[in-house]
Amino acid sequence: MVLFMILVVILALAVAVFWIWTIIDVARRDFKNSNERLIWLLLIILLGIIPSLVYYFVVMRPDNKGCMKVGKK
Repeated sequence: MVLFMILVVILALAVAVFWIWTIIDVARRDFKNSNERLIWLLLIILLGIIPSLVYYFVVMRPDNKGCMKVGKK
């Protein structure tokens, strides 16, 4: 039972970190339209992890140049 609780806490922390990471990326990313940024922020903040996952696969992953990326430019 204790192991299950530890796994749940670790999963919850991972989800929270991912959620915050996507909010930061939306805030820093250059969108063609400023309304697009507002819509993504509202969706991610109000609806949680599902829009974060959609944002990751639709916006962050395809161009592979996320604002949080570290290394050579």
